[in-house]
Amino acid sequence: MKMKEIRLNTELIYDGKILKLYKDSVKCPNGKTAAREIVKHNGGSAVLCIKDDKVLLISQYRYAYDEVIYEIPAGKLEVGEDPHTAALRELEEETGNKALKLEYLGKIYPSCGYTNEIIHLFLASDYVETQTSFDEDEFIEASYIPLKDVKKMILDGTITDAKTICAIGYYLLKN
Repeated sequence: MKMKEIRLNTELIYDGKILKLYKDSVKCPNGKTAAREIVKHNGGSAVLCIKDDKVLLISQYRYAYDEVIYEIPAGKLEVGEDPHTAALRELEEETGNKALKLEYLGKIYPSCGYTNEIIHLFLASDYVETQTSFDEDEFIEASYIPLKDVKKMILDGTITDAKTICAIGYYLLKN
């Protein structure tokens, strides 16, 4: 069965600092017309840091959820920026760690129903501490948590961040 939809027209609804919202009209495989609301985003990179069987997690307040979230260091790609470069930058900015080796784990589509965002996942198993340089609106705490405890935190719902859960999953499947 053919599944591809064909864009008939597009309308920019919102043009923000980190995303754009479009309303598209598409032709469906059955010939009918439908509306699609799409959030376009430059994507991001995230880094799973594991050393001596301990995972480096950050915790920060996430306004959209109104709660403090445990997650791996991550951030958005600047326009034209390579995911590897962004991963190195975000790791250093958020944790004060400089990766000496960065391995690509894979990519995820965090919400494929309405956005084109792609998050690239990396593993840093060899890194050194430098100095943090948070953005002026970032308030982050970093902690090293044993991998066995991180697994429990995922299972009991303490860790709910999708990129973090996926990165841990990639790591466990590859090791």
